Amino acid sequence: MKKRANIALALAAGTLTLVGASPQSAPLDALLRAAISAPSDVSYTGVVEVVRIGSHSSEAEVYRVEHRAPNLTRRIYTAPSELSGDSVVSKGDLVFSIDAREHRILETRNDAAEDPVALNTDYMLLRENYSVVRKGGESFDGRSVIDLALVNKYSRRTTVMVRIDAASKLVLDKVEFTSDGAPAGELRFEEVRYTASIPAADFALPVRYALVRTGASEGSTQSPDRAVRNAGFAAREPRSLPDGFAPVEGNLVEMRGVRTLHLLYGDGIRTVSLFENAKASTLDATRLKPQPLRVGRRSAEYAEDGATALLAWSDGTLYYTLVGEVGVVDLARIAGSI
Repeated sequence: MKKRANIALALAAGTLTLVGASPQSAPLDALLRAAISAPSDVSYTGVVEVVRIGSHSSEAEVYRVEHRAPNLTRRIYTAPSELSGDSVVSKGDLVFSIDAREHRILETRNDAAEDPVALNTDYMLLRENYSVVRKGGESFDGRSVIDLALVNKYSRRTTVMVRIDAASKLVLDKVEFTSDGAPAGELRFEEVRYTASIPAADFALPVRYALVRTGASEGSTQSPDRAVRNAGFAAREPRSLPDGFAPVEGNLVEMRGVRTLHLLYGDGIRTVSLFENAKASTLDATRLKPQPLRVGRRSAEYAEDGATALLAWSDGTLYYTLVGEVGVVDLARIAGSI
């Protein structure tokens, strides 16, 4: 799911002018563009620590990362213990999850597959919906950094805080917040070493492992309305979206053997995905402790985990699941408009 088609356009247009942008904001715009594009230009290694703060529990991961620009990345996990020894190799839009215990490789195609260290965003939508505020500079992991806050123009809340390496423009620390301002997680990149001498062999897949292709996409991504027309069933689009959100793309995927329409909406940072299919959903949200809800006259299930919320229901013909970084009010509004 390629949700950043506008990034390449924005970055290629080095003289991009934003309507209403002040001279004071121009340096921050340039810094933000540089941070978005940094992984395409900079090769590096290091250790990444990720903490996700959920509604019922929190999770942490530690992995070593090797990235060779523009699009080769390998992550080797050391924690938690159940992931130790496993790895993930990204080659462009192909992602290979290597299960060392089962001696198998799960292949998925993800047009937005990027190193998690990257500041993944749609630049054009971001600048429409967020203010970029400098919060000062300091030292992080022994490097000079510039702190930026991305503040939502509708809620006036900080959605993301980033620390950008002043020299390489790589994001070394990223803190995300929920819609009510609570911390939702943090990614810290430490022991950074910039090098262009990472051998191609480091990204080779292990031999004699079973290759399993999952989540296969049917063709390339397309506009949401076109994806709806090509769904093969009477799919529907929402008529209402949260403030600042816009249609990004759509595609057809196979999820657990079920032909599924996936529509993606975003505001430049946050996203909402709508999944539709004509068979009973295979959704298992028991871990999230779902709560009953009503969508119009239909019964639904709602669950949340940190910054991510989920809403699932059926209209008697199709099965719908909304997953996004918005709250129950916004998800219910989207669902009610379908």
